Amino acid sequence: MYGNNKAITKFKLDKEINTFNYDFVLNELNKDYNIEGIDRIGFTNKGYEVFIVTDDDVLSDIPHFHYRRKEKGKPCCFHTCIRIDKAEYYKHTGNEDILSIEQIKDLIKFLNSKSSYDKLSNNWEKILISWNSQNENINVDYNLKMPNYINLK
Repeated sequence: MYGNNKAITKFKLDKEINTFNYDFVLNELNKDYNIEGIDRIGFTNKGYEVFIVTDDDVLSDIPHFHYRRKEKGKPCCFHTCIRIDKAEYYKHTGNEDILSIEQIKDLIKFLNSKSSYDKLSNNWEKILISWNSQNENINVDYNLKMPNYINLK
């Protein structure tokens, strides 16, 4: 179902022995198949993927989501992380790109858009629910208002 079983097995084994191999995760993100440990929120109109990484709270106590450009058959050409609680980047290795004003507007439009999951009002709500369900050690308030990402810094 997820493609390369050897890679998935390594990810599961690392989780079972309570280690987190971030280099492995970055490598997996460059592959062309869905991998375990990613909760895709969706794609913006400009083709950027927005997702939550399962157990990202192992690395940090900062709730955030990933925003990347990945085309099939090519390495990831744009990847950044954005904080959920404020309009700031969460920079860490491999995720240091900065959004242009056009990308920010596209992201805001996406976050305010109707979620693919009918019971949710928009993709922002889906991010909050996804973070809390995928990262049990650090939760965000389900009623958290979306930061003004036009001021992203």
